[in-house]
Amino acid sequence: MRSRLVTRGVLFLAMVGMGAAPLLSQAPQPANPELEVFPKHFVLHPGEQIHYQVRVREGARSRDVSDYTFAIEAPEIVRSIQHPKGELFIEALRPGRSALVVRTPTSGTRINIEVTGPAQPPLMAVPYITVKEIKAKEFLFVGHANLDGFDHTAVAKPGIDRLVQDAKKNGVPVVYFVSNEYPDWYTADRHPDYALISEGQEHEIYVLAERVTFTGGGFMACTLRNVQMTLHGMVKHGERHINFVFPAQAIWVGDEQRMYPSPMVLLKTLFAGRAGDAEAYDSVVVPFLERVITQFPILGYPPNAPAPPLSDLLKDWNIVVRIGDRFERVYQPGDSNKNLLIEFKGV
Repeated sequence: MRSRLVTRGVLFLAMVGMGAAPLLSQAPQPANPELEVFPKHFVLHPGEQIHYQVRVREGARSRDVSDYTFAIEAPEIVRSIQHPKGELFIEALRPGRSALVVRTPTSGTRINIEVTGPAQPPLMAVPYITVKEIKAKEFLFVGHANLDGFDHTAVAKPGIDRLVQDAKKNGVPVVYFVSNEYPDWYTADRHPDYALISEGQEHEIYVLAERVTFTGGGFMACTLRNVQMTLHGMVKHGERHINFVFPAQAIWVGDEQRMYPSPMVLLKTLFAGRAGDAEAYDSVVVPFLERVITQFPILGYPPNAPAPPLSDLLKDWNIVVRIGDRFERVYQPGDSNKNLLIEFKGV
């Protein structure tokens, strides 16, 4: 699991400023190693489990740690459970507060754990390959609804929780994409209309809908893959008017200065860091759409992606981008009877 997290991690460039070199230079001092345990958040219900990842950070670099010990405070609240791979799993027993203390030969850290509320019924998730079609006027998709993702400080969780609550209030079906390998939860809500087992948000389900809202997941990785797979199925089945929505307060992106597992930031933050909508369109939206269309499937996963390539299916489509209610631009002109509208909300 750790190797999968590392290989799926996001790489970032560090921009180095140029200036006059000093006459005397001093070699940079190595950063003190910092023990990190992820995730750093969570409220659990009795009976739920959480998987912790132990790492050491030295400056911008982070690596796995295997030679650690741990202790649980208030073991009547949470307990450790055996895992076939020897990884650190905790199970909530009853409401209360506890803590996990992790130590290596050179450092240590402590994280608080809260257990609250009644036990939740198990989620009846099914492999995505067993579902051929889902149909509604509109859907809300939640990627990595359990913790098979990188948002270990839950920056996008409040936005996702609000959208799930609003969707249920308005009768919009909610679809969770979950992983079998991570039993612990990310969303506050545990009762979606559909729960699909998909490790990287890949699927081949025909989504028959007028509008799909995508939340959760990494903007340029797993969320993007879900967009690709959903779009491919819709176009291949003859849909001609498609509306995809991206709420910027409910999607995370990688920190542009530090490598994973640094905390993620909101897509909203990425937009806010640009001088205006035009710059955000050029530097955020265009790379996203280029990757959606030309790199199908993203990162070569799944290896048995459906044919033909998405770029062939969208060759004559009219693609329009809207940012809020103030900016609109044609990304790709095409047939007026084949329209893809991409909307970014909350920016």
